[in-house]
Amino acid sequence: MLQKYSSACRRIILCSTFSILFLIGGLNIAFAQTSLPTAGNNFSSAVLLSPGEYQGGHLDDSQILYYSISAKPGQKISVEAGSFDEAGCSIYLYSSGQEELISSYDENPNVSWLAGTSGSSSYYLKIENDHAEITSFTVKVSATNYYDASSQTDAGDTFDKALTVGMGTHSGYLAGNAYITSVSGDDAQDIYKVSLKKGSTYSFKLSPSSKTELTLSLYDTNKQLIEEDSSVNKGSTVSLSLTPAADTYVYVSALNEFYAYQEELVSYTLEIKTSVPLTKFYSCTDNYCGYIGEFVSLSECQSSTTKTCYASSTCNGACVGVGVEGCTKISDCPINNTCVAGQCIPEELPVCADECSADQTKCFDNFNYYKCGDFDGDNCLEWSTPAYCGEGNKCQGEKCSKSSGGCMCSAWVGIECGSGECGSDEIFQTRTCTPQSCDITEQCLSASSCGVIPPPSDGGDNSFAVFLTFLGTLPIWSYFSGWYLLLWIIFYVYLAFCLQVLAQKTNTPNSWLAWIPIGNIFLMISIAQKPMWWIILLLIPLINIVIAVIIWMAISERRGKPNWLGILILISPVNLFIIGYLAFFDYRSNGKIEPTPPYAPTGTEAANKPIVGYKHLCKYCDKLIPPDSVVCPFCEKVNPLGPSRCPKCHEPIEKEWKVCSKCNLNLRIICPFCGKTTFFGEHCEDCGARLMVICPNCSQEQPPLGDDCMKCGKPLFPKEKNK
Repeated sequence: MLQKYSSACRRIILCSTFSILFLIGGLNIAFAQTSLPTAGNNFSSAVLLSPGEYQGGHLDDSQILYYSISAKPGQKISVEAGSFDEAGCSIYLYSSGQEELISSYDENPNVSWLAGTSGSSSYYLKIENDHAEITSFTVKVSATNYYDASSQTDAGDTFDKALTVGMGTHSGYLAGNAYITSVSGDDAQDIYKVSLKKGSTYSFKLSPSSKTELTLSLYDTNKQLIEEDSSVNKGSTVSLSLTPAADTYVYVSALNEFYAYQEELVSYTLEIKTSVPLTKFYSCTDNYCGYIGEFVSLSECQSSTTKTCYASSTCNGACVGVGVEGCTKISDCPINNTCVAGQCIPEELPVCADECSADQTKCFDNFNYYKCGDFDGDNCLEWSTPAYCGEGNKCQGEKCSKSSGGCMCSAWVGIECGSGECGSDEIFQTRTCTPQSCDITEQCLSASSCGVIPPPSDGGDNSFAVFLTFLGTLPIWSYFSGWYLLLWIIFYVYLAFCLQVLAQKTNTPNSWLAWIPIGNIFLMISIAQKPMWWIILLLIPLINIVIAVIIWMAISERRGKPNWLGILILISPVNLFIIGYLAFFDYRSNGKIEPTPPYAPTGTEAANKPIVGYKHLCKYCDKLIPPDSVVCPFCEKVNPLGPSRCPKCHEPIEKEWKVCSKCNLNLRIICPFCGKTTFFGEHCEDCGARLMVICPNCSQEQPPLGDDCMKCGKPLFPKEKNK
């Protein structure tokens, strides 16, 4: 029973907290940072650092941290360090051969590097404290994909690693040179392989970004230069053309010469066109209908391939199997065909080369290793992503072996699903090891108890639906169903009704906005008589809490209550009672009425002194009256001299104004005597009655600023309220 009661209390407190935060402009969502792993003290002991944001602790003077980072060709590595105050810090990026690539020194240093096909697959990061000791700092590591021609890799910088493309416009990226002395990557050249048909004229147009000069080159099948041209100035387009005498293929190169003061990342487009329209043809191979290429005519296809060609992707039913025109990987295509830009085309040369020998291994760091194999289905051997050596093992001599250091580790402790660098279907686990850094202390482990997020959409057309499905898996939606949903509705209705009553009792227009999301925030600001641009402050985390307290302190003052009640708006569930108290309780809790000074409608005494010796025009009837007149002897209206003043702040106002420029008071009110809308001056514009009422309880004369007496707090119009 006690457990159920505690659970119910927690739900009420949770709902009230979210409701109040909704009214003050939104939730402050704090994204926790992962603690920075313990670093190595040299290159050989560097610890793998995955992409993410990390919070570092104490850093001694001249202390150096060593980490390792993994990246694929075509990925841009970015490292940002911060919170070093005035001390500053240096960060360095090294290749796998420990060659320094780029460095940065600043209060918030940062480096970036675009990896090419001939560069490293792993890098070393060195963080060095050059000055006084630092109590805390942050490190952000990211690996952003900048793949060429919509592939999943970088176009090679050698002919053997050239990326095969077809006709069309292709986007690519190269490393830039933002400074004179350093570059931002080893991806300086992209080489593409393009199949050409005889008799057709092909155009190649290279368009670099606005601050870059690139070189466009064409090479034949023997890798001999055919033609070359460069940008005449930054951002200018380079064009070449070629009409082959026979079916062939060429290599197209986009080269960055690293001119100074370019962008850090150079982008370009390569447009390849042909003058003669080509038709796709298909042929039967091993009883399988597959795509064999594009040709000018059927006769050219059959003479070039010595096969029976068909313009239909089904080969007119002549084959047992039907080929796949649209492909996503090599296995979708027939034998001796490869998948390029979603199409199966014949392989004319091997499109890849072995990077290693079968079953070969090499170390990534002390606890992870690479293994050689065909992991992407291209029939060529390449290195795998880093893999863990296993409990109690280390990577030494390019292979994993039993650790001889007597490493002792505690049991794994599960923290939370999806935290750290783990996926939503993995649980983040930690442990401690002795001696320190002798084995890994963090890991992600697949767990059926964790929610599964659907994979991204392949075609992109359903990405929005996938995103909605992902939102539906978030655990926060459990608080918007069943009894939680009913509590949300009850709290929302209660808070909206309280806000509407506050608007009505403070004579604030448009009280119905209390029921409209976002609109209720504007109404709340209007009740507090604060500038509308404060809505911007309510969108800033942490600042919005302070602004919300100020607003509710002002609302408390307008209701004749102590302004410190506004501070209690931060405490749940007390804030629910505070809002109801301000809305519905019109008497002071101690029963005492603070005496208020009599209403002074004419501002300061000095501002009301007339010029002695001259008569002045009455501002109501335009007749000359003595300069010290308090009441016009002709029209009998009070305060006939001087400007009209705001009934609340007593600043000068004009009849054309809708609100007071000083206190934002609404200057169009309903006359309590004739019921017509009038300017909130001294007298009603229609019936001429003086816009002053007398409290039936304490006899205090006052302007009708609200429904309650500004002195005793009791209703000014009890009869009207009872009707």
